[in-house]
Amino acid sequence: MTTSEPILRMTAITKRFPGIKALDDVDFSLHAGEIHALLGANGAGKSTLMKILCGSLKADSGEIAMEGRTLTFEEPADAISAGISYVPQELMLAPTLSAARNILLGQEPLRFKALGVIDEKALKAQAQEVLDRLGMHIAINRPVQEHAVSTQQMIAIATALFRDSRILVLDEPTSSLSEAEIERLFAISRKLRDEGHAIVFISHHLDEVFRIADRLTVLRDGVFQGVFTVGETTQDDVVALMVGRRMDAAESYTHEIREDDVALRVSHLSSDGVVDISFEVHRGEVLGIFGQVGSGRTETLRAIFGADRPERGEIDILGERVSIRSPQDAIFQGMGFITEDRKRQGLVLEMSIGDNISLGNYEPVMTRGLVNPRARNHVASTYQKDLQIKMQDPNQWVKYLSGGNQQKVILAKWLNRHSKILLMDEPTKGIDVGAKQEFYALINALAEQGVAILMVSSELNEVMMLSDRILVMKDGRINGEFIPESGMEEAILAKAL
Repeated sequence: MTTSEPILRMTAITKRFPGIKALDDVDFSLHAGEIHALLGANGAGKSTLMKILCGSLKADSGEIAMEGRTLTFEEPADAISAGISYVPQELMLAPTLSAARNILLGQEPLRFKALGVIDEKALKAQAQEVLDRLGMHIAINRPVQEHAVSTQQMIAIATALFRDSRILVLDEPTSSLSEAEIERLFAISRKLRDEGHAIVFISHHLDEVFRIADRLTVLRDGVFQGVFTVGETTQDDVVALMVGRRMDAAESYTHEIREDDVALRVSHLSSDGVVDISFEVHRGEVLGIFGQVGSGRTETLRAIFGADRPERGEIDILGERVSIRSPQDAIFQGMGFITEDRKRQGLVLEMSIGDNISLGNYEPVMTRGLVNPRARNHVASTYQKDLQIKMQDPNQWVKYLSGGNQQKVILAKWLNRHSKILLMDEPTKGIDVGAKQEFYALINALAEQGVAILMVSSELNEVMMLSDRILVMKDGRINGEFIPESGMEEAILAKAL
């Protein structure tokens, strides 16, 4: 139940970085007993605003007040002391420590204070008390790294509760969760809201926002666009505010496919998490794979690409049997792989955009055994134009790009290799609605050029829109195949669950 007066007010917050005003006179308010979504495209200023709230950054001007008292944070510990906790998308837990130790980290009960000896019995009892409040039943003595990502997220929330945090900031909390795990997170979030906690919910998934949030605030290019009550606005209205224009209605893409023009044939593939998988992908076709987290989707792509060694199975490319024992073999055979984790597996963040695009194909830009910077930058500039990559120049480090533009750099890397088969694992994960539309158009254009695309996505509407055929996976096996048509969503979900 929300209170009449906000528990938190951020007023006229302004923050500048060299060459950019990240936040321009932004207001944000939060009530106790509400879930408040903070929305905006990549670069809108959401993270900057929350970093200021959580003490990681200092505003150039503006005021933060909690229950009428003006606050000044010099470091994150000050925000934690004030009752504000941040649960980031990339969880900051101590992976080798137990769940109990993580929940009480830095506040462990001591048996002998002078010696610093931890009272293990009291520690476990206090950790369990917090988990009981959340309705969680986990092995609190196991190292955090042995728990599922969804459980780790709950451990991070439990840590915030132990600190008696009244405000929780959840940044993209559902990005690696299955539908069942999302529902579990939502149930806990609603429980915390009903207990009087205030939750800031940051997500690119508007359907989730409209399911869980009470109010929402929209930012665009660092400027406050408005605050709305969920139920009194529509997703289309919110998207228009986020991107500054009305988005065209989503269309379904279809491509002309010759049944005898098979680019990739997989026969009886078995690997860790995959059991006897067989299918074909034709030139110019988008074959979608849909399933729950843990269904074997990612494992299938990794086995085809040689990232994981298959136990058995055959792979044919353009009618010829090939041996793929490593990613190098797959790349040599004309495959590219857009991985789910672009920051760790798809890019070298502290290298330039030009170098990332030329990775694995430096020969065309080398002169006498050395990389020619002018030639490398020319290649990067060509793809910048073709893919509409928003960047300062090819020498800019790729880590400073938005998620959507980083994803375009990865795509450019594989196009620069002239890949004729592209494996895509969650290609639009973590990018905003405007960038998604651009990426959809790129996928469609590649298919029209004859590239064979095998795409994994946990968003059913995305799979339905982009795919010519859909394979549904469950328990490491193909559990159904569909030609996407309106109204078959329920049948596809039934095969996945």
